Amino acid sequence: MSVLRPPGSRKSIASLFLLPDCDMGCAFCASEAVFDVASFAQAEELLGGLRSAGFDNLVLGGGEPFLWPHDLERLGRRARELGFLVQVGSNGLSPPPGFASLDWVDRYLLPLEAADPALHDQLRSAPGGHHRTVMARLDQLVASGKELTVGTVVTRRNLPELAAIAALLQARRAAGLNLHAWHLYRFLPVGRGGAAHGARLAVDLGLYRRAVEELRAVDLGFPVFRRDDMLRSSTVEFFWFQDGQLRVGSGAAPGGA
Repeated sequence: MSVLRPPGSRKSIASLFLLPDCDMGCAFCASEAVFDVASFAQAEELLGGLRSAGFDNLVLGGGEPFLWPHDLERLGRRARELGFLVQVGSNGLSPPPGFASLDWVDRYLLPLEAADPALHDQLRSAPGGHHRTVMARLDQLVASGKELTVGTVVTRRNLPELAAIAALLQARRAAGLNLHAWHLYRFLPVGRGGAAHGARLAVDLGLYRRAVEELRAVDLGFPVFRRDDMLRSSTVEFFWFQDGQLRVGSGAAPGGA
């Protein structure tokens, strides 16, 4: 499957939306449930095209990739064979047994919207609460040493929580968490969640940037990335299948941060 990149493109990370299905509801969800559940054959063929096009970093996402019905492990192993650094972007609710030590995953991407459990669970809805699930996954990753990137969608509600999240991550890192980076995504009023909650969650761009830069000015011990608009990323390209056809493009992707 041929994948073309514009001349001079610096994008080296390919984010593949495998399916629209997710087992939780988020007030800020930027994903649209309009794309296909990719078949294994489609996904495997795309991997070859991505490597030929120069991508070397792969994010397997969704929806929730661990719900993909076509053998995520087999696809991940194939990606490793092709030379990709394989990342799995998950909400942490439904990983397989031993997820923290899976040898075909190089790095996990997990969300954390607040240090305060109640606020996190208001933004990320899951049966029984989601914050404690994330904390349990962090404990498992500490034990295994597997690398992790944490993502936070910054909204009007959790903007004041960023310093507390930073402190929590520092404490976890001191306890042994192999924290690769912390990504701070500005809330976008798009998708099946974000479009409905734009007025409640929208955050001023200037306030967002100022808060992130204040964190970046401090040596936290791990990199902090400011993501103003992931739908227009300079390093990540998004791929999905819709109506049986491969679709490509940051600005038109059916999902975001």
